[in-house]
Amino acid sequence: MPPAGEVVLLTQTNGRLSNRFRDIVAPYYDPFYSKKIVNDYSGAFKNPHWGTWGCTMFWGGGHAATNDNMVAIAEYGASSITFRRISDPTPWFGTGTDATTRYRNSVDNANATLNMTYMESTIDGKPGAPHSYGGGDVIAPADGGAACGTFLQVIASAVNARNDAGAVAAHELPLDSTTTPSSARTWRRVTDAQANNTLGPWAAPQLTAHVPGQARVYIVPNGMNIPGLVRWFDRTSRTWVQGTGTGFSYDESDGWDSGILFHVPERGLLLCLYPVGARLKIQWMNVTVNQPTLGTAVTLSQTLTLSMPWSAACWCPHNNRIIVAGVSGDNAAAYEIEIPAVLSSPWPVTRAPFGPGQTFTPADPSVGIGVTWKKFHYDEKVRAIVYMPLAASDGDDRIWVYRPRFT
Repeated sequence: MPPAGEVVLLTQTNGRLSNRFRDIVAPYYDPFYSKKIVNDYSGAFKNPHWGTWGCTMFWGGGHAATNDNMVAIAEYGASSITFRRISDPTPWFGTGTDATTRYRNSVDNANATLNMTYMESTIDGKPGAPHSYGGGDVIAPADGGAACGTFLQVIASAVNARNDAGAVAAHELPLDSTTTPSSARTWRRVTDAQANNTLGPWAAPQLTAHVPGQARVYIVPNGMNIPGLVRWFDRTSRTWVQGTGTGFSYDESDGWDSGILFHVPERGLLLCLYPVGARLKIQWMNVTVNQPTLGTAVTLSQTLTLSMPWSAACWCPHNNRIIVAGVSGDNAAAYEIEIPAVLSSPWPVTRAPFGPGQTFTPADPSVGIGVTWKKFHYDEKVRAIVYMPLAASDGDDRIWVYRPRFT
């Protein structure tokens, strides 16, 4: 763990990663394609309820990337991080026990054994690997989740290789213990009902954020009529709801690889951040009311131009600031944004330089992959942002750890 305000890079070579992501792939899949669970239109989901220090969860890949629907984690240890497979993938093409056959799981078509209504396997009921984008949330034990958290996914888009269809169908994976074998973990369908027309247009990508006090998972799609209506999944009634308020204008975001949605419980706010013309835009709504609606326009004290693609922002409750990385031309600093008492006032922006010689990897437009979708998120237990942008095909995986100032 670095000192506050500094960055460290963790690799297997320096002893801070005990293995590689590709080492945990099931024997009946090809690791080259399975690593796309991390890399291709996929998010990462922070789970502070796992074990002593928490973990980052990975699930996704999807269309044109992989059929591998395993759930994997990067488990935080006292001195290193260990990758683990905590839910086995569906053996779409065999028994799942043949270690000598590896399927080209971005080419072979598993749709013949995919329930199209719910986008789940007809073999074992597990949801197919989607492009997870910014959709997926961990429910805390205090909020009705399992002892080590429950992973909840309420929309599936671009599911499995060679399939770009999707379903508004909720699935969850309860994590009752850290020692349950990966073969024994069972996904379950949250509800048989689908959103139908209640949700309205929900073109990909989608961003979701859980607001525990309301037992809601808010859903922001890209592709509806600007600005659209507020939409959420109600965990109590297990229904998709279309509110009456004005929703976020995420549809105007640059491209398909950018944007982030998160909850600021200390202020009762839901924030949506995304680039427009590569410049950071912030929108907010008050989620302490039953029918939230879009708030007043946000003015930043400093314009931030972003590297593209971009989703590198999160809330840090230990210094009460939004932390932003991936600012164009400046990979040697993060930026802190304070939320003013009066939200119509300018939101102060402060540059926070890293230690001498330290950098945080920017997005990589050459491969269309970067700081995307929930990978950049503050972990309260370890007081740091644990960020893994890519799983490597060869050599070391790399994880950057940044501890914000004043934590």
